[in-house]
Amino acid sequence: MTFEDILKKAEGQAQTLVWWSSDQIARGEDLVNDPKKGERCWIIPCATGQFLHDLVSEQKPATILELGTSIGYSTLWLAHAAHEYDGHIYTVEQNPEKVAIATQNISGAGLSDTATFYEGQIMDMIKNLESILNGKKIDFVFMDADRGHYHEYFPLLKKHLAKGAMIVADNAGNMQKRMGPFLELLEKEGWHFEIKEMDNGILVATPPPYG
Repeated sequence: MTFEDILKKAEGQAQTLVWWSSDQIARGEDLVNDPKKGERCWIIPCATGQFLHDLVSEQKPATILELGTSIGYSTLWLAHAAHEYDGHIYTVEQNPEKVAIATQNISGAGLSDTATFYEGQIMDMIKNLESILNGKKIDFVFMDADRGHYHEYFPLLKKHLAKGAMIVADNAGNMQKRMGPFLELLEKEGWHFEIKEMDNGILVATPPPYG
C-alpha cells in the first residue's frame, strides 16, 4: 500500500473505531452504537498532518517526540517526513489496542524503522527518556494528548531538549483555555510562540536564543 492509501485507511479507522470501558459495557452503552459515548481514536485533520510533514521536512529534526499516538495518523505524517533524512520518532500511547493499530499502520507504510512505540503513560515515558533515547536530545516535540497536563510535562522535558528544539501542539485554538497553564509557562520561560489559525489551532514554540 502507498503512503496515501495508509493515510486513508487510518482516516477510515478514526471514523469507525470506538473503545468502551468496562462500566459502559456493564450499562449496555456499547450496544447503543453511539460513538460519542465511547473512546474515539481522534486524529489530527489532514491539513494539520501536511503542515507537520512540511515543517519536519524543512527543519529536519533528528529526534522527534510525539505525545499521544492514538492509531498513528499523525505518526505517519511525521515518520514519512523523517524517513527522507534518517530522522526518528518516539511516540507514546497508553491504549494497547491503539498501539497495535498504529504499529500496523506504520508497518504498512514501510516506516517501521523510523518509529519507536512506547506503550504506557506519558509521564512514565518522560521520566525514562534518558534510557529510551539512549542519551540523545529531542529536536522536535509534537503534543496531542491531555492538554491540561502539558505544563507538568514541560519542566521534565526541558533537560532532554536540544538547543533550538521546537514544540508543536494541536488544539491550541479550540482548547486554548485548557492549555493556558502551559502557554503561561512558555511565556515565563522566555519561549517565543504563535498559534496558527488553521484547523484546531496549531501552537509552534521555539526557545529563547540562550535556551
